[in-house]
Amino acid sequence: MRILRFVFLLFLAVTPVRALNILPNSSFEYWIDTLGVHMPLGWITSEPLYPGSAVKSTESHTGLYCVKLTGGDTAAFVSTITIVRPDYHYHFSGWAKVPSLIGGSFILQFTKLLGEPIGTPEMLPAFHSSDYREYDRWVTAPESAVFLSVSFAAIPTATVYLDDVTLEDTAIIGIEEYQTTKTSEPHPDPRKVIAPVGITRTLEPLNSGSILYDPLGRRVCPDRLRPGVYFILRKR
Repeated sequence: MRILRFVFLLFLAVTPVRALNILPNSSFEYWIDTLGVHMPLGWITSEPLYPGSAVKSTESHTGLYCVKLTGGDTAAFVSTITIVRPDYHYHFSGWAKVPSLIGGSFILQFTKLLGEPIGTPEMLPAFHSSDYREYDRWVTAPESAVFLSVSFAAIPTATVYLDDVTLEDTAIIGIEEYQTTKTSEPHPDPRKVIAPVGITRTLEPLNSGSILYDPLGRRVCPDRLRPGVYFILRKR
């Protein structure tokens, strides 16, 4: 029987760690069904307006799923937003596979508290590629910035596969995410979690087959952790 244990860790990791990704569901592994519209958790898409324009696909770069954008008579898009801090530096990265000649563009737009755009957006056009290609850029939040909108818009008639869209806050140290594969077990469904089983102040030895997740649902490496809250999916 599998038991999901809630563990509070208060120990210091001595192995190297990396900057923290602050975009939700960056690998498009989680999808929700709202009023019959299937969308990636934490993102809005063109799917409610144009059915079939933004759908789940298994042609992923990593993990099990990605998002497939298909531009018809109009552009298809996927978009999310995150909080930023003025004058801080962020590293954006997104992977795209574009079977058509030109696919569209990543769009990064800083905004004020009420959504007013600040300056001109950063554009990263995505061009034809037979496999996934990374598009990345360093950006600095303006003094009045509160949010950063991260989007991809596919031009009409184009087909684009998107995966692993991240924004790393270089001032925050995060934990290394476990790289899932197409043959890996999917992450646990958070809707099936009723309550934590127990709380402890120290990390208990992991049983063989135990899997560790962070609060965002990302599978992480047990030997590369910082103090924080984690979930253990334990087999017995």
